[in-house]
Amino acid sequence: MPDPTHPTTSPVPAGRAARDDAAQPLPPDGPRPADRQGRPDRSPLADDIVTHMQRLTTESQKVAQAFATQHGLGHIDLEALLHVMQAERGGDPVTAGRLGELLGVTSGAATGVIDRLERVGHVQRSRDDADRRRVLVRYSDRARAVAGAFFGPLGVMSDRVMSEFDEGELETVRRFLDGMSGAMAERAREVGGGAQPTRASSAGVAGSG
Repeated sequence: MPDPTHPTTSPVPAGRAARDDAAQPLPPDGPRPADRQGRPDRSPLADDIVTHMQRLTTESQKVAQAFATQHGLGHIDLEALLHVMQAERGGDPVTAGRLGELLGVTSGAATGVIDRLERVGHVQRSRDDADRRRVLVRYSDRARAVAGAFFGPLGVMSDRVMSEFDEGELETVRRFLDGMSGAMAERAREVGGGAQPTRASSAGVAGSG
């Protein structure tokens, strides 16, 4: 659009200016920040960060698929193992009912997943010492050994990368990932994220050493 402050620019009628603006093509990266459905202006780094997150997701999926294929696991089996591992690591093992909630499936379907994982030795059931009515699902020693052997090298690589950042930087990364994970989980709930594909599609147990 002509610059009215430039000495060689002649005035343009308002109606024509509006038509000229409407005819301008969008920038190659999509709508301008002000046009992004009410989203605030973003840092120039934002798109680059999103690209790297997508790349990380894609590479994680490849690793997870390889692990699942080697051990005959489906996507929901792998996700269940992740939840069991994270709960136990946090000192609060899951029940079958809670696992069903985390997976977004019925209690009956969750029981089927647990039965399947227990048959191949990946998890084990035990009574809660504080409340004998509660049955907890725990990560088995065999599963820990299997995951450690497969994901151990990735854990070493991850530690090497993180060693390049100081505590303040790591806290910023942790806060960023926590926020992004929360946003993704919220969107998954909105679109009905409980439905599960049949094969593994996320490296849930990566770095599980």
